[in-house]
Amino acid sequence: MMKLDSLKDVWQTYAAQTAAAHKVTENQIAVLLKARTENSVTKLKQNIYFELGVQVLTILLFGAGAIFTSGDLAFRVLCLVVVVVCLPFLAYFWARLTYVRSLNVTTANLRATLKNLIEMLTGLTRLYFWTNMLLAPIGLAAGQLAYLKLARGINISHLPWDLMGLRLVIGFVIGAVLGYFFLKWYIRKMFGDHLKSLQQAYGELENLEAAA
Repeated sequence: MMKLDSLKDVWQTYAAQTAAAHKVTENQIAVLLKARTENSVTKLKQNIYFELGVQVLTILLFGAGAIFTSGDLAFRVLCLVVVVVCLPFLAYFWARLTYVRSLNVTTANLRATLKNLIEMLTGLTRLYFWTNMLLAPIGLAAGQLAYLKLARGINISHLPWDLMGLRLVIGFVIGAVLGYFFLKWYIRKMFGDHLKSLQQAYGELENLEAAA
């Protein structure tokens, strides 16, 4: 009987030591959530840099078209419109990048950081989707005109605009349909997955605080 009691004591001690060795403390969980947040922030910065690069490249190309194209007023106006449309996007993404780069993620301010990032990304994805939904049909129509000018050498100022109406309307419709599905995929790829990860981390942090 004493051997059985001794064996029970040894087993209980071993079980307690094993549980303690594998127990994840609240601080360890917070550190893991911090690492996940930092990883999301790093990838988010990379995606914003990509967006900035796209805007800068577009502005440079169409700006050059507006400056160096002569004898085609309509094409120059088209280029200027594209540049004017891209400039607010450039400023907006630069502001978002400045904010993300200023973040100092620590376990002490993790809750506030996650909340601010979630609010920022939610606003960004909504604004990005709806503005691009409005601009996608215009972009496709402008793309048709740019193709006629650059690929076929047609002076678009001399186009029979009374006959171009149907073609441009079709471009608007196709642009709206394709733009919807493309934007859904693109936003999820660029920002949506990061937003979902941050929301999950925020939920886990709230559960951790509630259990404390």
